[in-house]
Amino acid sequence: MKSRIRFTSLIIFVLFFTHLAYSQEERKFEFTGTLQLATKEIITYRIQFTELNNGEIEGTSLTDIFGSDRTISKIKGKIDHKNKKISFTETGNLSTKSDAEPNTFCFLTVTNASIKLNKGKSVIQGNFVGKFDNGQRCATGSLYLIGADYIEKLTKKYLNEDVIKNEDSLKKMQQLNEDIQAKVGNTYLQSNEMLRLNWSSSEIIIEVCDSRKADGDEIAIYVNGKKVLDSFVISKDKKTIVVPFPESKGSIRIQALNEGSLKMCTANITLRDKDNPTNVVTIMKKESNVVILLNKVKSIDGN
Repeated sequence: MKSRIRFTSLIIFVLFFTHLAYSQEERKFEFTGTLQLATKEIITYRIQFTELNNGEIEGTSLTDIFGSDRTISKIKGKIDHKNKKISFTETGNLSTKSDAEPNTFCFLTVTNASIKLNKGKSVIQGNFVGKFDNGQRCATGSLYLIGADYIEKLTKKYLNEDVIKNEDSLKKMQQLNEDIQAKVGNTYLQSNEMLRLNWSSSEIIIEVCDSRKADGDEIAIYVNGKKVLDSFVISKDKKTIVVPFPESKGSIRIQALNEGSLKMCTANITLRDKDNPTNVVTIMKKESNVVILLNKVKSIDGN
């Protein structure tokens, strides 16, 4: 939970029309829903985690899914199937669009929330406490998360030709669903916006391709002020750049040189930190920039 997060009206679509992968066979789980603060503020929230053999869980949380303070954090915890309980703690940020100082982030801890796993409707419900890095309490509230299995069921139930008779309306709703899925899975950066990433690798791997139809979008990329890609016309073919990163801090600046025929310079950028990818979609006006700040940490947990 982040202290500067705002409520988004798109929460209805998150809860009822976002399809997420779910697999008990792989012991991987995804839940999405809301946090409600004691102040009655509502915040969109999602967790993804893998259950290990000893019942421990590891994964990520995503807060303020569509907002300007969108933040991905690492989580660790425990799942108790016998007593139908789950506990987890956010251990540090992986990425954030927020411009708040690092010591002002409020990290969530959930203790013994109820968890119900079944094919009909999987739910996590309970309370949370938020704390700063120094241990000081910064928030309290409750959470209600629905499993991806139930969301998939709702999607199939309501987004079909039996329910939505008008073909154009059905296509629009299905496209809206796909757009929302993309927004959940990617971090969107518009002209002059900034993203902060914790980084653990000694190199930066950057992958670039067009996020829409290839239309002549052209970009340049700078790492720590040095141009590593110049006048590159983005296409569906992926371009990969590998840059050494021995420093403790760094920056990646992506500059829009040409908007292309469809207006706005759009690019899919994947930043790979060992096995941890960060997917970014840039949407920029000509001659504008987005900046990604890197902070070297000993582990991806941020500890």
